[in-house]
Amino acid sequence: MELKKTLSFWDVFAIALGQVIGSGIMVLIGIGIEFTAYAIPFAFVLSACLSIIKQIPVAFMGSAMPATGGLYVYCKRVLGPRIGFFYLAILLVTHILISLFALGFAQYAVALLPDINIQYTALGILLLFYFVNLFGVKQAAAVQKVMIIFLLLGLSSLIFFGILEVDYSHFTGDSQLLPNGWYGFGLACVVLSFSTGGAQYISELGGEMKNPQHDLPRAIIYSTLLAAVFFALVSIVAVGILPVEQTAGKPLSEVAKAILPPAVYTAFIVGAGLFALATSINSTFSWATKSVLIACEDGWLPKGIAVVNKRFNTPHILLTFLLIFGAIPIIAGKDLRYIIMLGGGLVFIYDLIPLIAAFNFSKRLPEEFAKARMKLSDRAVRIISVIGILILIGQGSLSFSDIDTTGWALVAAYILFVLIYIQVRSKHLDRQAPPKY
Repeated sequence: MELKKTLSFWDVFAIALGQVIGSGIMVLIGIGIEFTAYAIPFAFVLSACLSIIKQIPVAFMGSAMPATGGLYVYCKRVLGPRIGFFYLAILLVTHILISLFALGFAQYAVALLPDINIQYTALGILLLFYFVNLFGVKQAAAVQKVMIIFLLLGLSSLIFFGILEVDYSHFTGDSQLLPNGWYGFGLACVVLSFSTGGAQYISELGGEMKNPQHDLPRAIIYSTLLAAVFFALVSIVAVGILPVEQTAGKPLSEVAKAILPPAVYTAFIVGAGLFALATSINSTFSWATKSVLIACEDGWLPKGIAVVNKRFNTPHILLTFLLIFGAIPIIAGKDLRYIIMLGGGLVFIYDLIPLIAAFNFSKRLPEEFAKARMKLSDRAVRIISVIGILILIGQGSLSFSDIDTTGWALVAAYILFVLIYIQVRSKHLDRQAPPKY
């Protein structure tokens, strides 16, 4: 699958930063405060460090063999087509998290316009960025860069007005920092991993980057670091001014309303609140269809759904499927926490597979390994991959501990369905393969 190489470093950096900085600071911060109160800044910093560790092996593979649908391609080439498609199948269902971004956007819109309908607003913003991405990833990236500027300005306004008002005595003593113990702190890190992680998904756009070997790893690491700085500073303001009871479980708008002048508050809601979630929605539409395109080309999925519009270079049918999939939880009325924990458990499952691929990369594809622009030894890649795997096992265990029986049943049923589908479909592909002489 050949797509036009139109994306510069700043394009992919903006897409990565928008994916990282969206829901985490604006929606998930309140849920994280519920778990660990005044330790939330430390949870953000730790989560960012863990995310970078997990992303380094992926960035390395991207610098060695960039491709459209990068993460799926890495897994397929190193671990084989069956494991590659299993990875993709788990990835696909986690696109349910796009509904989280849309619902978060609607929550912030209500702060400005109390009479609007949250459900219709969430569906409307999904529809808007669906149309933006129908016109091409380059156009979506241009919109993204504009929104990122307003987003960072909005977050900076909260830091500027709030950082000197913080009562720093809150950040001393175990009783205030860890009211729910280390388990609560761990759950907070799990929740916040959705805010500090996500930059690795720009690997899906490797085939559309002008200089992917160089730009892809830089965009992943730099966007995560910049987001972490803003997360830490904003979270200090979020819990350091109002009583924690007023911020736990609430979006960041509650703090902003209390400390910002009215005009600045309105600008904050638009710039930081709405654009933070909008950038995550736009990013997801930009990258989420790429692996599916390649899987259709490989025969795992019907080729008819992988049609690419010749004028705009966009997979309009797959974008439509993504729109429908994101709309289902919103129409069903599921709350944010349930979506996070259910989608999150699956995220930790599929994130394991690229790390396993990275661990085996030098052994399975030594020539590609040697081409990597990001210079790491085989030993370093293996060690970092193992550390990343251990981090994911711990985070996944904590995430699944908060899922109810229905959630467990849905996860198990879906994985079983995927395994059966792979078995049946692989036999069909084997029959279609040309005979070997």
